[in-house]
Amino acid sequence: MRRLPLLPRLLTLFAALTVAVGAATTFPTLDEAIARGDLEDTKAHLKANPAAVQGAKDAAMLPLHQAILRNRTEIALFLLEAGASVDTPDRSQRTPLHLAVERANVGLVQALLTRKAKPNERDRMGWTPLHHAAAKDKIAIAQALLAGGADPKTLSERGGTPLHEAAASGSAAMVQLFLKAGVDPALVSKLGVTALDIARQYKNDAAIGALAALPGAK
Repeated sequence: MRRLPLLPRLLTLFAALTVAVGAATTFPTLDEAIARGDLEDTKAHLKANPAAVQGAKDAAMLPLHQAILRNRTEIALFLLEAGASVDTPDRSQRTPLHLAVERANVGLVQALLTRKAKPNERDRMGWTPLHHAAAKDKIAIAQALLAGGADPKTLSERGGTPLHEAAASGSAAMVQLFLKAGVDPALVSKLGVTALDIARQYKNDAAIGALAALPGAK
């Protein structure tokens, strides 16, 4: 049988490989598969390149970060199972746990904590995930964080505890959650104010009612 010259044979082999790869994945990159919400294509990309789960060092957004921010919960859970880091921060020093709090995704918060995500890491603002949950009055998220080991007494780099943030914009229920968690309402922030001071400054009547009624409140 007559053999083809080397170059045509190489081109034929390259074409066959291209067809095979194309058949295995729908989208050309893992990032696009995640962006499109295609779980099976995400699996195909990682089967071909398992190390891609950690993302490129110079990437603007790692695969797990992207999945969380895009509310691709199934994909995010799969990436965790595939070994994605639970604590690697983005360029704003937000960990996956910060991002899950931002998206109010209780399931992902619990999944990250189950995989030993550090609950008290600070982002560029100096806030832990619990500070963000308190400021946005996300009670279910705050409860999950506390159950996962978040410290309600942690001072942010710029101010107070999560109770101080709840006093600014949270509900009475959020304030009560932190009081029950053992946060001292008389604790003074780095700016020299208590939670009640903050509640009055922001005219948060719900927080004022919860804090002013406490023994020793001034």
